Amino acid sequence: MSTQAQRLDELAGYAEYPGWTHLAQQYHPAGRLSLPGAHLKWYDIRGAEQDATPEVSDEARAFLRAEEAAGRLAFREELGFVLLHRCGERYILIAGVWRDRNELVQVIYLRDDAGFQPYQHEPGLQQATQDVDEFVVTCHESRAWLTYLRSDRDAAAKQAYLDDFAPGGPR
Repeated sequence: MSTQAQRLDELAGYAEYPGWTHLAQQYHPAGRLSLPGAHLKWYDIRGAEQDATPEVSDEARAFLRAEEAAGRLAFREELGFVLLHRCGERYILIAGVWRDRNELVQVIYLRDDAGFQPYQHEPGLQQATQDVDEFVVTCHESRAWLTYLRSDRDAAAKQAYLDDFAPGGPR
């Protein structure tokens, strides 16, 4: 057996997901959320066949306002973005800010029958952060933040960052 074939055989069983198909997702820039400690760009992500749910977006915005007002979100006059991802009937809410110049700090919530709740990570060092569809937007945001960092970082540069949304559409 060749070395190449042996390496391929070693991969059997890795990253296989029988019976599962990745469904097309769309992301939609949805304005901003301004809080006392942060200005955040907003994105809605959902399956291509799913309708928008403005009532859930409104609930998520109100939830983040309440979390900051209660001191559970410690924004420090930061810029960032929010991802509201509809996964079937579930919703994942991710709020991320750029902290200490070049670090993305984020918090994750899940919506259940009681509303949005902090995501409970599984024990261990490896923590869930984002899925591949959410990461598409985060990649754009990373590039936009690099543009900001390389700028004069004045009011015009801040506005340019806040105006630079990932173009919506299927992914």
